[in-house]
Amino acid sequence: MTIKKEIKLASNTIPHEHIDELSNWLKKYPRLTKSEETNKFENEFANYQKIEFSRFVNSGSSANLLMASANLHYKKLKNKKVAIPAVSWSTTLSPFIQLGYEPFLIDCDPYNLGINIDHLWEVLKSEDISTLIIVHVLGHDSSIEKCRDIADEFDIRLFEDSCEALGSICKGKKLGSWGLASSFSFYFGHHISTIEGGSVCTDDDLFANLVTSLRSHGWSRDINPLMAKDLKDKFKINDFRNLYSFYYPGYNFRATEINAFLGRLQMNLIEEYAKKRSDIFERYKNNLSKYWFQTSKSEFVSSFAYGTFVENPGDVWEYLKNSKIECRPLICGSMGRQPYWKSFNNNSYTSLNYSDQVHNHGIYLPINADLSFEDVDYICQEFSKVAKPYFLKK
Repeated sequence: MTIKKEIKLASNTIPHEHIDELSNWLKKYPRLTKSEETNKFENEFANYQKIEFSRFVNSGSSANLLMASANLHYKKLKNKKVAIPAVSWSTTLSPFIQLGYEPFLIDCDPYNLGINIDHLWEVLKSEDISTLIIVHVLGHDSSIEKCRDIADEFDIRLFEDSCEALGSICKGKKLGSWGLASSFSFYFGHHISTIEGGSVCTDDDLFANLVTSLRSHGWSRDINPLMAKDLKDKFKINDFRNLYSFYYPGYNFRATEINAFLGRLQMNLIEEYAKKRSDIFERYKNNLSKYWFQTSKSEFVSSFAYGTFVENPGDVWEYLKNSKIECRPLICGSMGRQPYWKSFNNNSYTSLNYSDQVHNHGIYLPINADLSFEDVDYICQEFSKVAKPYFLKK
């Protein structure tokens, strides 16, 4: 089998007809800053997630920063100790560093690559954790039921980084609808794309209003009128000053109406793309049965990419590159081994058993809506020629 085209890790999810529709809409000269298209997209995405509120922002990274920031203003936080998975993304961890939290890195689970429940228990024996953020790695459930039970038992606020898990389902609930709030990314190559964009989702009215205010400078213009009145009364702000009064130390993380318009069109493709990603994951798993594969309690996995482990990741990367196949480290390895963590952590890395093995041996292969089964078979054929299987060790 010979495939001459280059096989990319990610593909553009925005079809040409969506660009055409966007062009036609722009010719009507609509308002382009945040307005009605944003509101409609937020409602449609919330309905899809079966959750009360969605707040559209300019990236998944901004969504994580808003969750970490809103958490500081949401009721009384018992402390700033936060548990964060080592196998995650830079902007899962970095907002908590930037906002002065005390982060504790948690090792990964050897099956779903999410939070390691045993290690979390160990940390909880010595630390009174107030906040837990989990990552649904490559679309797989990160032991969400157990995490929620632990959060309830220990009075911990639970957040989900669901940027890789749009469409995945566990126990009949979409991932990203279990915790106090969740983040999603609509960046290029993700399940759907708004060019740049992301979302914070929550069922909590106060948290949603905090995110809304923090998203736009910290003012009260777009929040619940009763909450806005309470803020005016508390700080004795009159109507004249109110539009330019800032009640929280906010940001400008708004997306544009262009992004929202595309997002509304993309909503029609989520199920199709999620099903294709799931089918491709199963194709990989069947073809590469002698290699490690990810497992979880998810009943439907809208897979972000296909992760596995090899003895020789550098050799595999070089060989596949010459075969015009993109691959990469599994997400980005362990946060505990990243330079910025070392700088933050008294000039030392954090060693965690499974996460270190992910860092040293993890690799992931393409899954995107443009791949055919023939493409997948070719990737597996070439991968198997050079990849030496590796299995996680206790």
